[in-house]
Amino acid sequence: MTKKIKKICFVIPRTYYLFNQDIKNIADKVGGAQKQGYLISIKLAENKKFEIHFCVADFGQKKKETHNNITVWKSFNFNDFIIKRIIVFFKTLMKINANIYVFRAADVGVTFATLFIKFFLKKKIFYMLAHNTETNFKDLKKMSGFLAAITMPFTYKYADILTTQSQEQYDLFAKFRKRKPDAIIKNIIPVKNQIIKTENYILWVGRLDKIKKPEMFLKLAEKFTNEKFVMIAPVVRDFIGYGNKIKKEAKAIKNLKYIDFVKPEEIENFYLNTKIYVITSDSEGFSNTMAEAMATKCPVLSYKVNPDNILKNAGFCANGNIEKFYTSFKKLLENKKLRNKFGTNGYNYIKENHRTNIIIEKIIKLL
Repeated sequence: MTKKIKKICFVIPRTYYLFNQDIKNIADKVGGAQKQGYLISIKLAENKKFEIHFCVADFGQKKKETHNNITVWKSFNFNDFIIKRIIVFFKTLMKINANIYVFRAADVGVTFATLFIKFFLKKKIFYMLAHNTETNFKDLKKMSGFLAAITMPFTYKYADILTTQSQEQYDLFAKFRKRKPDAIIKNIIPVKNQIIKTENYILWVGRLDKIKKPEMFLKLAEKFTNEKFVMIAPVVRDFIGYGNKIKKEAKAIKNLKYIDFVKPEEIENFYLNTKIYVITSDSEGFSNTMAEAMATKCPVLSYKVNPDNILKNAGFCANGNIEKFYTSFKKLLENKKLRNKFGTNGYNYIKENHRTNIIIEKIIKLL
């Protein structure tokens, strides 16, 4: 008897841009959660055991489209009144009628959707932690707001499968949330066998979100005026005022080039021209941009983020110490041999630990 095909639906609303890059809603462009959901769904769609669906927001596309053997469903519009959004969203989830619904990233809407699926539709929930802030109430409140912080524990409790991105995240979640995750699923990071590097500038990539502390990169550029800096940093709908303020300040710095957005397929060229990749975030899950930089042999300077001590041999982490941040940056600037060593070590780590086939095999076992 042949095994029944499982119907899997990813529910990550802002991911539509990766299926259709002609849309123009810059504020809703992708981050790590969207990119990973997209990469995982594409690979699972190649497996005949699964029928893959993707539920996204309304960006003016058709109600239902097919991309890479994935059925992509349009649901709510972010600009609609909240009640209308909920009704349209839930109706779409019902129409999809999947066996398992996959979520990634904390939000009050995610909680209500997962409870609706679990108790009304009687279907399974696969939740993938996207950020370290999800491991405790205080940090999640700061990152995603009070409502998300008080409701997301229901998703964590009732998810049939729950995964983290790193051992560090796993341990923190088990400690503070009193539930052991089912597995550690690292991010998929494509790696090329041959890397040709040049060192033209210092790079920062990320959404203009307060938790990412982009102002630290601006201060770094102002402090080291002989170096060239590049900042790829879209303004996002959750922090429009803050984002526009940082954007204005960045454009006023003579040795810094501000770019509001780069298409995913073009970002690698920037990493390949990077001397040092800088990450200033207070907290991350497993930073996609940092891993992508490492995959192109970029040495990394991090203010605070260092999942599973990954930067032990691939760069410097200042552990939240601003003086150490600046002195470490200077060390990297002055020592090309050290930069090459860290770059090679980081590349080898990503190649060994973030290969697509290993990660997809783990996910298939869980499904």
